[in-house]
Formats: sequence, C-alpha cells, structure tokens
Amino acid sequence: MRQLQIGELDPYRDVKNWSHDQARVWAQALEARANSLDQQRLRHHLIDLTNLESGDLAVEVGCGTGNLLLDLAKAVGSNGKVLGVEPQRELAALAHRKLCATNVAFEILDASAEHLPIADGIAATALAQTVLIHLPLAAALNALREMARVTCIGGRVISVDHDGDTWIIDHPDRELTRRIIQFNSDQRFADGWRGRQLRRLFLEAGLEEVEVHPWVHADTECPSYLFTLAERIATAAGLAEAITRQECESWLDALLSTVKCGRFFSSLSFFIAVGVKPKA
Repeated sequence: MRQLQIGELDPYRDVKNWSHDQARVWAQALEARANSLDQQRLRHHLIDLTNLESGDLAVEVGCGTGNLLLDLAKAVGSNGKVLGVEPQRELAALAHRKLCATNVAFEILDASAEHLPIADGIAATALAQTVLIHLPLAAALNALREMARVTCIGGRVISVDHDGDTWIIDHPDRELTRRIIQFNSDQRFADGWRGRQLRRLFLEAGLEEVEVHPWVHADTECPSYLFTLAERIATAAGLAEAITRQECESWLDALLSTVKCGRFFSSLSFFIAVGVKPKA
C-alpha cells in the first residue's frame, strides 16, 4: 500500500480546476449536509454568535452553495449587506442564485481566503464554515488575519471546523474502521486536526476573548450526511490503496447491514471558535 502525505488527497486543494462533474458532486454533498437538521441548528447557533443586527455587513469566506450566506442575509435584513467569497465558479453560481431570491444586497467575490478584496474594518462579522480545515497551517493563519482585518473593532471573527479524529461510526470491524477514519483525517483535509487547533490559531491571529463551542452532529438514517460520508470515504480509501479493495467491499457490506437492521449510528464533532477584534 502506498504511503500518503498529510493532506495529499484533499479534494479542495484546487477548486478552481474542478471539472463540471466534480463541482456537481461536491455541490450535492454540501446541499445534503446543509439540509440535515443538525446542520440547520448549527447554522442558527452560528448566527446567534455573530451578534448581527439589521443593517450590518457580514462576510462569509468560502460560502460554497450559499446556505449560511442566506442565513446571514436574513440576519442583516434589507438594510444590510452580505459578501460571500467563493473561488469555485459553479458553487458561486448556486450561491448567487439563492441570494437573488432575497431583498438583501450581496456580492459573491472570486477570491482566496488569504487575499480578501474587501476594505479594512467594514464588516460586523467575518465567518468561515469548514474552510480552514482545507488550508495548510500558514494559509489558515493568514486567512484568519484577513478575516480580522476586514472586521470592525469589537466585531466577531468566527470559524467552525470539525476534527477528523472525532468521526465515529458504529461498525463491527473496529480495526478497519479506525484505519478508514485515520485515512479521512490525515489525507482528505489539509489538516484534519484543525478543529482542535482553532483556539491557538485565533490567539496567534491577535483575536481576543476567544471561546470555543463544541457541536456534535449525529445521524441514524440512510441516506444521511454521515452515511454518504462513510460510503464516500471508504471508497476513496480503497481507490488510494490505503485499504485493499476486498477490505473496502467488506466494510461497505457490513455498513449496509447496520442500515438494514436499523442500527446505523455515526457522529462528527465540530468546534466553533469565536474571537473579538481588539483595538489596535
């Protein structure tokens, strides 16, 4: 089996060069995640943490297909404005379509998280959802500093990222399940430990009053966000030769057996870091 480097197989490493089929697959995955009840609750909690008021300007870095950006638009109202940053053009087009259905001013900007084309200090909040986990450490820190730059003094910078090692799944093959989880954490993200690193990164970015709020997403149904994740990651591990083809097929067969008898359970822990931009 081939030895893989940390983050080598992160599909978000080069979103600008995704094919149409890749963009479609990931758009569907983002929509499936966003439509789950636990993720809807998570977004409502994020909005509460922003302290946004009517008329504010909010920034979302990596807005994807626009579900959180739409919630931010509702929070700032018709007198406010939202700016979404999304370099993947097909995801950005979906976000644009959703925001067009509102009466809130918005822009979808084609830019990277490290170089935001936004003026200093104009946002009441800058927020990113599962973006930093796809950035190498230095880039993640630069992105946080950019988010702080565009936020006003006293405004809030927020990132929510999961921690790859906290993905759990009730599966009869304990040893193989651990290998698949490790593959996902180590190779499918720039750093699957980003969730546990957020407090440190926020402090290094110069933010104050830093808090970290845990959030657990759990699924018991098929189809569901975590069930399709399990299928996708096991398949990816097989294709990458992190596990054998036979192991992949056996693991997926056992996974389906848990569904058939109504015993499927999986969860993933997210961590929401909140920091305040201090006076210079």
